[in-house]
Amino acid sequence: MATEERVLCFQRKLLEELGVFQGLSLEVERYLPVVTSASQILYLNRSDAEQDKRYKQLIPYVLILCHDKILRYRRGKGGQETRLHGLYSVGIGGHISEEDHGLFSNHLGYHEGMRRELLEEVAIAEANEAAVAVINDDSTEVGFVHFGVVHVMCVANEAVVGRRSGIVAPEFVPLTEAVKDQSGYESWSRFCLEHLELLISKAAELGVKIPERMSAGALR
Repeated sequence: MATEERVLCFQRKLLEELGVFQGLSLEVERYLPVVTSASQILYLNRSDAEQDKRYKQLIPYVLILCHDKILRYRRGKGGQETRLHGLYSVGIGGHISEEDHGLFSNHLGYHEGMRRELLEEVAIAEANEAAVAVINDDSTEVGFVHFGVVHVMCVANEAVVGRRSGIVAPEFVPLTEAVKDQSGYESWSRFCLEHLELLISKAAELGVKIPERMSAGALR
């Protein structure tokens, strides 16, 4: 019998102490070091974590940019989160399992865990990235038990291949096209697309090498 996946969580009361917000916050430096601290994390069976509102599951959410385009895909039926099936997404990533526990001795542990999860989702060449925001959406059942960390990652070419059945028809689309009609996107992607210029600007401030034509205002 297969062992149930145990996923990385932190207690919701920790978020309440730091300050609950709705939507996207650029104050990643305020939240991320605390919620990834070795003294704060714990692992729960995923089936329990999805129902227990006392906890938040920590989810890396990586926006992959190439020149003036962003990677977009549809959530397929192969993804475990059935509440998101069929929706567009611009965020790659997912739950971090207990198998990564040894990585969480310090802040770099989250970073390595994020990269491992990213490589499980898509085949991608070496890239530069930074954590630029956090997401909390208590307005939905799925959002209430998850907490997202938004990363901006730039890649040199579009040779990115989906590795899981939950990622359907991944393709790079122009930023201007991605932000036009956001009705078909999952909520976290809408938050990111609504603030995309700010996210790109912050990534540049944190050392991500943003292509010149993107930093010059690719959304205008």
